[in-house]
Amino acid sequence: MYADETVVSADAVIEPGDTLDIVIRRGAGEEKYSNVVQETGAVAVSFFEVNVKGQTAAQSEQTIMEAVTPYMKNPRVQVLLKKKMLKLKRFFVFGDVKKTGHFPLGRHTTVLQAITQAENYNETALLDEIRVIRGGDLNNPKILMADVSRTLTYGDMSRNLTLEENDIVFVPRERLGDASATATKIFPLIYTGITPIFFAALIPTFFPSAKAD
Repeated sequence: MYADETVVSADAVIEPGDTLDIVIRRGAGEEKYSNVVQETGAVAVSFFEVNVKGQTAAQSEQTIMEAVTPYMKNPRVQVLLKKKMLKLKRFFVFGDVKKTGHFPLGRHTTVLQAITQAENYNETALLDEIRVIRGGDLNNPKILMADVSRTLTYGDMSRNLTLEENDIVFVPRERLGDASATATKIFPLIYTGITPIFFAALIPTFFPSAKAD
């Protein structure tokens, strides 16, 4: 997956996958286009395409102006370049660890590896009570059990779960109980920690429909 990031450097060149926000003004009117640069280097402008591969935003303004001049009188062109950048997947760790927050998700990252990235657990952590909150619908998440104490003691990897994008790992210092009790105890803590990262409206303090696996 990719995300656009506006480029501030004037010498940044246009590449396939980049997005161009194009404004063409003529007289008192204007036309706006926002299109992705194709592999060929062409970008759609109105009913035709213009090749801008390898050009800077300023150079593409001249190229597009020359291309539209036969169809528009005295066009003035402005181009904003948004570079294609890799969007990193991430997960979250909260609770009784030394560093809470979000971390980049690598391939096959496990709960134990996640805790290591969080600079390890505190002595008071209950490693057999870890929860993984999963689900794109945050109003109806899945709560999974992860027992990494068995991994550390017996080498049992069966409960050392592999994480998915946006999983939340919670390391408790007290027994959590069933899904309802777990939600009551940990979601307010997660809400406090995750609000600066996500919009508060997306992270309710309590999920009444949470279910345990």
